[in-house]
Amino acid sequence: MHAAKALSKILQSYAGYLVTLLLLAQVIIVALRYVFAVGWPWALDLLVYLFFLSVLLPGLAVLMGNISVRVDIFYGEWGTKRRRFVDRIALFFLFFPAMGYAAWTSLGITINSWEVLESSPTFGGLPGYFLLKTALTLYFTIFAVIAIVLALRKNPYDSEDAS
Repeated sequence: MHAAKALSKILQSYAGYLVTLLLLAQVIIVALRYVFAVGWPWALDLLVYLFFLSVLLPGLAVLMGNISVRVDIFYGEWGTKRRRFVDRIALFFLFFPAMGYAAWTSLGITINSWEVLESSPTFGGLPGYFLLKTALTLYFTIFAVIAIVLALRKNPYDSEDAS
């Protein structure tokens, strides 16, 4: 679990760098297009790739830190024992099956993409579209595994829990 936490911190910091790079690239691309009337199809793909990765990378930290956005109607009033029970049920019976199913269904698409080394669907776009599909499949797979690990812990989200 410590390795997963370390990985989540690293991915979260990379996501911050990617968001900064995304902002700079967007400003440059807009300036080139509307000020100098210069544009390339691959430049728009670059923005899509950067956005895609900047959204995926911090996901593990969000899951492991239990810092997702939620509408708290009942949960805040419950005791610690009940919260842990609900968290465990949600992780095991809702989140794990959803992520497992997403990983399983995306695997075939990812394998097909690797077989042809799929590039961008945009003419003149960036190569390596298969890498984005791989990242998505890995994302779902890692989330499914971490959901099971968290659900099996005595205290799913408590950092002092070593079990």
